[in-house]
Amino acid sequence: MDEDSDTVAEHLDRIDSAQQAAIWCKAATDYHGALVRLATMRHANKQYLLFGYVELFPRDIPVPESFSAGERPWAVPNLGGDVTLAVSALQMSVVEALAWYEEAARERVTIPLPEPVELATPSLGVEPSLGRFSVGETVPFAAQWHGGPRIHRLVPMAPSAKVVQNLGSSTAAREWLAANVGFDPFDYEEWLASLSLLAPDPLLTGVSHFNLERKPDGSERVVLQAHRRHYEHYPDADADALNLVLLQRRPSGWTEVLLTSFDPDGFAIKDYPEPVSETGYAISCPIRGLLRMVPPTSFFRQISVGIGIVNAVLNVEVPSGGRRKPAARYLTNRVTESGGVHVGEALPLSGAIRIIELQEARKDRIQRQSAPQKLFGSHENDKEDLTSDDLVRMRGEAEAYVANLVAAAQRRVIFVDPDFGVREFQNYALRVMRDGVAVKILTGAPHMRKARSSDDIIDVSTAEQTAPSVRPGVLLLQQLQHVQGTLGPGAPEVFVMPGSRKPIFHDRFLVIDDVVWASGPSFNELGERIGLISRVREPRNVIAAVERAQSRAKSLADWVAENDLGEPNGDRQ
Repeated sequence: MDEDSDTVAEHLDRIDSAQQAAIWCKAATDYHGALVRLATMRHANKQYLLFGYVELFPRDIPVPESFSAGERPWAVPNLGGDVTLAVSALQMSVVEALAWYEEAARERVTIPLPEPVELATPSLGVEPSLGRFSVGETVPFAAQWHGGPRIHRLVPMAPSAKVVQNLGSSTAAREWLAANVGFDPFDYEEWLASLSLLAPDPLLTGVSHFNLERKPDGSERVVLQAHRRHYEHYPDADADALNLVLLQRRPSGWTEVLLTSFDPDGFAIKDYPEPVSETGYAISCPIRGLLRMVPPTSFFRQISVGIGIVNAVLNVEVPSGGRRKPAARYLTNRVTESGGVHVGEALPLSGAIRIIELQEARKDRIQRQSAPQKLFGSHENDKEDLTSDDLVRMRGEAEAYVANLVAAAQRRVIFVDPDFGVREFQNYALRVMRDGVAVKILTGAPHMRKARSSDDIIDVSTAEQTAPSVRPGVLLLQQLQHVQGTLGPGAPEVFVMPGSRKPIFHDRFLVIDDVVWASGPSFNELGERIGLISRVREPRNVIAAVERAQSRAKSLADWVAENDLGEPNGDRQ
């Protein structure tokens, strides 16, 4: 090795030694205590880690006492065994907590009691390297006072044990964890069975970032104000040395990265020659490294609040459809738009705003193409093995899903289902929340014409209507006329699709505004058997086909008047 190589090697050795001596730089003086927070599961005399982190406390924040959730571990119901959960927070010194965390990084994870209890965990990966922190990402369990904390993570490198995965199927267990941990670890795969070191900014409690004014020429002034912590022996020199990087991003891309600093009063003021689009900042300490990172975000310039007035409350009775389709009742509101309130001033149209409009159009297109879906019915058991309660629950879940889609409509709802009848009319067509939403139904002639079995007879007021010979088309028209008497022009419209023997549509569709859902099962069978409703990737073709079919369809009233429904097997359209 030559002389230059020797010099480089000696220099690197000195750097490595210095870094190893101060692995968590300034932690012992920046913080005055810690809590080791753990959520654990016990099963078959073995303890498993569900989630945990070390929380360091700056010197102006009191350190809570040790505590646990309840006097004893909580027994998880209905898991077929001895499964208990525990959540605890153990107070200790910063040095002790960091030593425990470093042991965990070496894959010895324990409950740090006087006699430590080993915890079963997957192999843990270090991110980033020990002694370094990450900032700027959402931490689901962080408290508000943490202020976007620095965090170090020990990440599970393999799936959790099977017993831990099985725990995720228990609604009761997940609700208990959410109440006692602050979030449900099973909703966040990257945090389940993980450990973290959470270190809030030791110098600042927060940073105010606001748009102070916009001048008539369009120029704007943006202000950042740093709020220092207050405690004895506060390191003012370190706070004075903080570096501030201002970031500006416009719809067309990044436009500025400016290195600056706070003045002695904690302010940083930046004038921009035009309305800013998105601004952010990063704050770093020469000793501690990066403390805060806030990606560029937009300011609120105008807030619009729409006002809706509830002008009617409908008490809707859903008739019985037989033994498997019990009668039901629900209340739904009708809301009329009544203007709105606008606070603030919108920016004039510009190239930047036009780019944003086009970007939003692209996002909307991508969202439509994502095609979400929902699987109804039991895919684990045969229908014959299900109890009546199971069937009621499955049907209720499916009906609630479709009802929520209808309730969210802003402009229109269209049901396309050859077997759409009275019960579906009552159960879905009246679910809209906003006054003025147009509801249309395209049903099929064979279903409107056929005689009903005794199992499907609908409970109505007269003996004539309950007779098996009364056709569904007549019953639906009677119900439609009743609703028209209540809602007037706001009542749904019902059409009979072309096709006397076979309706023009085979599949079932639900149109909500400009979104189309395709349903495998008929809406009168949702939840009874396995069936899928999915959002259509390209809705325009479907909507066009629906509109063409509607233009050729007859209103239910006209269809009933033109057809002789006295004969059960009448064949005329």
